[in-house]
Amino acid sequence: MQRVEHLSAILLVSAQVDALAAFYRDALGMPLAPAEGGGRWTCALGELHFAIHPTADFEEAPELGTGNVRLGLSVQDLDAMAASLEGRGIELLYAPKDLGWGKMTAVRDPDGNYVELTELGDDWYRHLEKDAGKLSWRRPVRLQALDEDP
Repeated sequence: MQRVEHLSAILLVSAQVDALAAFYRDALGMPLAPAEGGGRWTCALGELHFAIHPTADFEEAPELGTGNVRLGLSVQDLDAMAASLEGRGIELLYAPKDLGWGKMTAVRDPDGNYVELTELGDDWYRHLEKDAGKLSWRRPVRLQALDEDP
């Protein structure tokens, strides 16, 4: 039986491409840049292609709406991300909560998509590492400021 091997891309379709790109780039820190030819924004997130396209790119699929996506994004420091978002006037849908395997909160992007932000804990990484031969997922290295002692 043939099967899907991994997720290769997330494409968001929006009538307000620049506002959506500003949210993901400026509020969440994604490395989005204008795509060649203009009109779209793209970046690589690990092995995943992330892009924001205008609705006009998908005229053959008019049923594609906006605000119908639920994204799960991993962050290294959820409390710092939550404080940054609130400082920008972005409302958290619920306060960060510790679930044992990680901490989580969520926001809505300008199109109304539900964006879940998760700081994965050590137990979750141990779970992922059990299948390390099948996964390209690796625990992120937490960087220290240059003036900190190791």
